[in-house]
Amino acid sequence: MIRIAAIAAGAVMLAGCITLFPESEPARQYVLDLPAPELADKAFDVARGPIAFTRTAGGDGILTIENGEASYIDGARWVIPARQMFEEQVHIAFRAGPARLTPRGAAGQAKWILRLDVTQFETDYRAGPNGAPIVVVEIKAVMTRNTRDGQTVEEIFRAEAPAGSNNVGAIIDAYEAALGKSLGDLVGWVSTVGAGP
Repeated sequence: MIRIAAIAAGAVMLAGCITLFPESEPARQYVLDLPAPELADKAFDVARGPIAFTRTAGGDGILTIENGEASYIDGARWVIPARQMFEEQVHIAFRAGPARLTPRGAAGQAKWILRLDVTQFETDYRAGPNGAPIVVVEIKAVMTRNTRDGQTVEEIFRAEAPAGSNNVGAIIDAYEAALGKSLGDLVGWVSTVGAGP
């Protein structure tokens, strides 16, 4: 059974600090390892705008939700903050489509500007603390044509992946499945919008 470390209201979070109790075991660290897509021919540029990330999930704790209450998996952390890990996976995912993702602030001749808002990146314990959770990844994407008063289109990409069991390894697998699905759908949508007139 996974132990959950609750978020105490008003408590100061000391993520990354050295423990005061050396006899305690160090947290295990995890990273998302999505398969790298094949490189595709590039037809147009999309400038990457800001990426917003839900605050409770953006750090190195693996966020859980049960009955509306947020906690973190005790003894397990992401190798790097989830926000940074997500950003790296976005760049990898765009290798598969015709859009060349240019760095933030380098819009240049990019046809579109893409802004992303990760509204959910969490482990949902709908079946209670002992049941296998469901990982939820939800991304709101906004594309704006890079012209004065440019057209704006937006879409929400949501993926849910059930963990095979209530252990951290199975939960990480579910994160990879949910993130891979949502980013695949995002790249497909950007490719369709960007290929338009």
